[in-house]
Amino acid sequence: MADDQAITKANFLKRLDDAWEKLNTFLNGLTESRMTEVKDADGWTVKDHLSHMAAWERSVVCFLQGKPGYEGLGVDEALYESGDLDETNAAIHREQEDVSLEDARRQLNKAHSQFLKQLEPLTDADLQKPFRPYRPDEQGEGEGPTLIYLLYGNSAGHFDEHVDWMRAMIDEADGK
Repeated sequence: MADDQAITKANFLKRLDDAWEKLNTFLNGLTESRMTEVKDADGWTVKDHLSHMAAWERSVVCFLQGKPGYEGLGVDEALYESGDLDETNAAIHREQEDVSLEDARRQLNKAHSQFLKQLEPLTDADLQKPFRPYRPDEQGEGEGPTLIYLLYGNSAGHFDEHVDWMRAMIDEADGK
């Protein structure tokens, strides 16, 4: 997000809606076998990407509810506190790899609905507040990024990023 200071709630919700639509349009164009059998270089399927996105969106729901983010991610506190995103993502993958495609999609839809509900009371001013006041016990230096930065990066921005990766994975499998 180029200038998070200029993002209003209305603009954010529009970006979020567009990214959600892009994600679902992509998914609706795939067969179940494409989503569960084609793997990227790390061994992830489309289904695995869905579980991953659900976990990170749940982490923000927890954050907005005043709960630790690791609860939403489904990882232990020590791993979360380590700040090792690669290990955190690997743990999410291990925890979720046996989840069915139907359950992965259900989890993502549920996380997204919960996320939207948590956004309802937020104002433009809330979105521009720094991260730290929401979670004073979180590790890190200073006030941290703005709330909009955190929200965007774990929702619309994350969806767009993963759609690009999943599309590349499918294109590679198709020899494109």
